[in-house]
Amino acid sequence: MKLKDISINNLRRRKGKVFFLILGLTIGITTVVSLISITRMMNEDISKKLDAFGANILILPRSEDLSLSYGGMGIGGVAIDTQTLRELDVPKIHQIEVRENISTVSPKLIGVAEIEGKKVPLMGVRFEEELRLKKWWNVHGTVPKNRDEVLVGNEVAVRLFKSTG
Repeated sequence: MKLKDISINNLRRRKGKVFFLILGLTIGITTVVSLISITRMMNEDISKKLDAFGANILILPRSEDLSLSYGGMGIGGVAIDTQTLRELDVPKIHQIEVRENISTVSPKLIGVAEIEGKKVPLMGVRFEEELRLKKWWNVHGTVPKNRDEVLVGNEVAVRLFKSTG
């Protein structure tokens, strides 16, 4: 009698044990394959969602901040030696070490404007790049294409014009 014959005879005598052995192996393999597939799908989904969030690098002008406190309580701060970023600095961003990870550069000019006696926040952007970053924006009307056109937010539109659109 060979080892092969002994194994086959043993399997024939213990059919219940063989059934549960095969069932256990099948469930184990199915579980491992399912977990690997779910993990890959979750990684892809999370990567897509993180890409949709937009920029994760913020470049600010250099400044020396001096924080003031009195009795352990902060009372504000003062920025001294503040420098500005210029339009000429934007191409330099594409020369940084991790430039292959940069998909879009969208510079912003932020300030406050007075319209009809009311102060409103103002942000100058390049709309083409900004809309590429902010895919969730829902623009009613047409997207500005020229430098002298504006996109007014919902809250500002209601305050100034009493309606949107």
